Amino acid sequence: MLIKLVKDIDKNEYPYSTIAFKSLDLNAPVVFFTGENGSGKSTILRIISQLTNSINVSKNIDYRFEKYKGFSVSWNTKLKRGYYFQSEDFYTFLSWIEKEEQENKDLLNQSIKKHGNRESFGKILEIGLHEGNVEKMKSMVSKFKMASHGEGYISFFSSKLRGKTLYLLDEPETPLSFQNQLTLISLIKKYVDEGSQFIICTHSPILLAYPNALIYHFSDKISITEYENHPIVRDYTSFLSSPTRYMKYLFDEEEWIWSHK
Repeated sequence: MLIKLVKDIDKNEYPYSTIAFKSLDLNAPVVFFTGENGSGKSTILRIISQLTNSINVSKNIDYRFEKYKGFSVSWNTKLKRGYYFQSEDFYTFLSWIEKEEQENKDLLNQSIKKHGNRESFGKILEIGLHEGNVEKMKSMVSKFKMASHGEGYISFFSSKLRGKTLYLLDEPETPLSFQNQLTLISLIKKYVDEGSQFIICTHSPILLAYPNALIYHFSDKISITEYENHPIVRDYTSFLSSPTRYMKYLFDEEEWIWSHK
């Protein structure tokens, strides 16, 4: 398990200046990073992904390791090489399999045109290869695209899960309904029981309810907070207990009364 992130040097430049800390305890099966957008939580997650050589599912990442050399991590038990997921990665993956499907169709058509009516062992091998690839990509497209976005994301994510592996998730709740967030929690529990560790950036009070998780809140500093006292939980609880009060505050009272006649 990953147990600590340390800032070994301090500079007045990105990413060192993102948020002030000397070391961050990560010694828990499930760790949450929370805070407003721009608070530095995603930067810290990206630093961890670089230092642990995690597989970056996204193609839109700066891979220059040099700028993260001033940080280090420590383990008590080394986990398998893990994955770094961003919320948009599923859509990147869908675009990739659609492109691959079309490319394999084009290659198949080119092979058929090249060989024509001639029968040969080379023709059988080449066309058989492309036909197999077309069917494989067609199956992948059907599996993920025919499902709803949330169900497709869960299916995509669960296909990467295994025991004794580190998972870094950046706002995984983005495409997920309430029910699918509960499904995600169940998946996390299953693989935590198999020795995996999850470090998650989130705005979701549902995910934060995971039992015995270590929850960090990023503001002007990084602090540990309990679920019941977390600003996200307090804000959602306050809103759901009286949504009309918030609407009256947001809208002109006369407009509010008119719209509810």
